[in-house]
Amino acid sequence: MNEHQPRDPQQTPEAQPAAVAAPGVSRTRRSLLRAGAIGAPALVALKPASVMACSCKLPSGFTVSGNLSRGPKNCADPGLKASAWRTTNCQNSTSPFRYFYGKTVFSITRDTLVSSLGLNLGPYSNDTTVSSWLAKADTSDQGLLMACYLQAVAVGNDTTWPTKQRFVDMWNLGVLGGGYTPPAQTKPWGRDQVIGYLKFLTQQVPV
Repeated sequence: MNEHQPRDPQQTPEAQPAAVAAPGVSRTRRSLLRAGAIGAPALVALKPASVMACSCKLPSGFTVSGNLSRGPKNCADPGLKASAWRTTNCQNSTSPFRYFYGKTVFSITRDTLVSSLGLNLGPYSNDTTVSSWLAKADTSDQGLLMACYLQAVAVGNDTTWPTKQRFVDMWNLGVLGGGYTPPAQTKPWGRDQVIGYLKFLTQQVPV
């Protein structure tokens, strides 16, 4: 099959997360300490740099304060940023400009309406397409959400990365609505908690 022939990414399990180079341990430790991403006692459990790319990604293992909760967690490589999804590595350069991840080509194109994905526009009604959301800054609400959503289309299984419906709910309920309550948690997340989590997923934890 041609590499750019559309097919349902949920039915093509051969798609694998792209390799993401992990930063040095010392640099990562300093960054995480400044960001408050993990507590000091957890630092002793950090593995060498080759394992650092495996970060805990499920919302059930992430507290609203931005700290990782204790206990067993599932891991996956950091997700791609919005700017990465806009490159020819993840987007066909000719019409219909489909997005792809590895060998998996999506039915989603640059002109796909975000509303057709189940996402509400709210105050963001000036930008209606996937490409217009990705064109925002990597740390913008829209850029973060769309980058994580596309990652979910490729690899989301609620084991190593949340499914796309999780991100729809986070956006509609947490960013635009009264609150999103993650699985295994009781306190709902508002916009700040959701955006903080999306930054964590894309390895953009604020300093």
